Amino acid sequence: MEKEKNMSDELQVVVFILDKNYYGVHILQVQEIIKMTEITQLPNTPDFIKGIVNLRGNIVPIMNLRKRFGLTEQKENENAKILILKLEELQFGIIVDEISEVEKVSVSSIEAPPKIVSGVRGEFINGIAKTNDRLLILLNIEKILTLEEKEILKEIEETN
Repeated sequence: MEKEKNMSDELQVVVFILDKNYYGVHILQVQEIIKMTEITQLPNTPDFIKGIVNLRGNIVPIMNLRKRFGLTEQKENENAKILILKLEELQFGIIVDEISEVEKVSVSSIEAPPKIVSGVRGEFINGIAKTNDRLLILLNIEKILTLEEKEILKEIEETN
């Protein structure tokens, strides 16, 4: 019984690095991690949509988090990866500088986010966790995309 209680007091997150900051996404939202691959650009899409990739026959839209968050653009490094996320019926990828690890985060270590963290608007963030002598920005995947943007991504998936 004690073990069950402890498990609910912790979140497992995939930790990645973007612009020298550590971010976390709940592991249940991560479908897979793939190496950086060629991304086909699409016209008439929001500027933070880098394009699409063919993932085993499925067309997956790829988001440039740097652009979404208003961070400085940089060329992807050799450690860059694409994190494939699942949000309801929507599958999409985000480009990250590097995958760090899967980490257990104590719920009690999570604090409410300020309005802006490292240039990222607070609405995109679930909270800030203090772990292993660093701050971990926990992303709110549901809020990264507006309803309209989710519809655009669904259309991209369905029409390609």
